[in-house]
Amino acid sequence: MEPAKSKTFFTILIFGLLTLTVLGLAWLFFLGPENPVGAGWYLFGFAAGLSMIVLPCTFPLAFVIVPLSMGKGKAKGLGIALAFGLGVALMLSLYGVLAAILGDVAIGTLGAPLETVKNWLYFIAGIFAYVFALGEIGLVNFRMPSYTGAAPAFIQKQSDYLKALLLGLFLGNIGVGCPHPATPVLLTRIAASGDIFYGWILFLTHALGRITPLLLLALLGIIGVNALTWLVSRREKIERASGWAMVFVAAFILVLGLFSHAWWVNSGEHTLLESLTQEERILTILGKKIGSVNIHRHGLEVGTGLFGLPLAWGNWVLVTLWIVPMWWYYFKKLKMKK
Repeated sequence: MEPAKSKTFFTILIFGLLTLTVLGLAWLFFLGPENPVGAGWYLFGFAAGLSMIVLPCTFPLAFVIVPLSMGKGKAKGLGIALAFGLGVALMLSLYGVLAAILGDVAIGTLGAPLETVKNWLYFIAGIFAYVFALGEIGLVNFRMPSYTGAAPAFIQKQSDYLKALLLGLFLGNIGVGCPHPATPVLLTRIAASGDIFYGWILFLTHALGRITPLLLLALLGIIGVNALTWLVSRREKIERASGWAMVFVAAFILVLGLFSHAWWVNSGEHTLLESLTQEERILTILGKKIGSVNIHRHGLEVGTGLFGLPLAWGNWVLVTLWIVPMWWYYFKKLKMKK
């Protein structure tokens, strides 16, 4: 490929990946629906994957893919970056298969109610994510495992392309444990379906979202723009901000599992969101137009959460999980100053 054409090709490719990343994140945070439907699950999974670049158990992969693809020429560098990304995506997609198999066993074979399976998944994922978040803001000594060492000797001996692919497969396990809020949502959806192919393709789409920012950083490195320098200089601030965001989100996921969706319907937050979005009014109008008898309605839910806990306790537990880290962080910083 001629130098001028090569430069144009890489410029278009970088601009395309950057645009895809920005639009995907904008959709996830501002435009995405609360409950994806149909093909919307693929868009949700991909956009959620894009946001995982800020997590400390995913971000270190950038320190693998960028040096791996630099200094080998543009064409070969691109091929190596794609091979590494493919390895990561294929490994992550297998977790979608595993979720479908487990969901089929728990729901289909053992007859466990879907709502109960979902609540337990949210509860366990919420605890894991909450402890992880406390570790990220320095309140507990807990950090997710991330890549810090060399690859196995077997991988190191292979040709460049195969080595990149095997390295991606090897490291694809690293980021799966990151307690991103979207992970339990996607895995619950897959488990509920019990469909192995659906689980594989949905989590593969999510994995492609995860590797898109990594490919963008690799392409910038190939053309001589080392974006890692800017990210590394702000890494502490990024980790702290994502840690505090995770505290609030993880607490919600934990409480949602502990007290079930019935608590969420009864909570003031749910009512406030519905009034702001005019969800019931809009869906009622649409329902009448299409002749649907299932017009959207919400009333007070009854029942209990996991372990028989009253639904009314949910808001108190949520606020407590939000406030305690703030006070803990404040007194810790105060003690350090003294």
